[in-house]
Amino acid sequence: MLTVTEEFLLLTLKDENGGFVDVHHERLRAGFVGAAIMELGLQGKLDSDLDRVWVVDKTPTGDPALDLVLDRLSSPQFNGDADRVFGQLIDLGEQIRSEALKELCAKNILVESEGRLLWILKTRRYPVIDGQEIREVKLRLLDVLLRDALPGPRDVCLMSLAETCGMIAQIVPASELSIARERISKFAKMELIGQNVNTYIDMFDRAMASAMLASHF
Repeated sequence: MLTVTEEFLLLTLKDENGGFVDVHHERLRAGFVGAAIMELGLQGKLDSDLDRVWVVDKTPTGDPALDLVLDRLSSPQFNGDADRVFGQLIDLGEQIRSEALKELCAKNILVESEGRLLWILKTRRYPVIDGQEIREVKLRLLDVLLRDALPGPRDVCLMSLAETCGMIAQIVPASELSIARERISKFAKMELIGQNVNTYIDMFDRAMASAMLASHF
């Protein structure tokens, strides 16, 4: 099973060509932080209430992307107040993404290659080896968003991250967006017993709204 962080990364890929979708830099950084927090919650490393988040198990997961966040959250200096969590982790966003890329390459899902952007700027591309994982995660979300499939906790995390980061329109056909967004709003409020997924989603949405508001001043 791939982590929320790894599946979120697959959603940022343009299918099999190895390029990435156009997402606002700050949204993308926050998206990877949010994905890591949600995965740690699903793995029972974190607990939370409406006001704060705290670590209940400091044992490393063995996943470098997740352990970056777990280590920071475990620091005695870390302030677990819900409104301050993301601000203390946002600088890890690019490193979380980088580690997730390495993990997907190690699992033979992606392969790293060098390409050229506009024949001038060298850029790394990560074409998928057979595309199965990207198709699987997108089809799974479409089944939930547009049909009658019920989401698991990881699905709820992914669809909420994709919507808040402005990526959902690149997954769902334009004619179906309003239906998909209604279902995202409904599922994000689901109480997933013992996992507090909706709490982490709410924290992420509030942090993103504040960041986007601040960027306009």
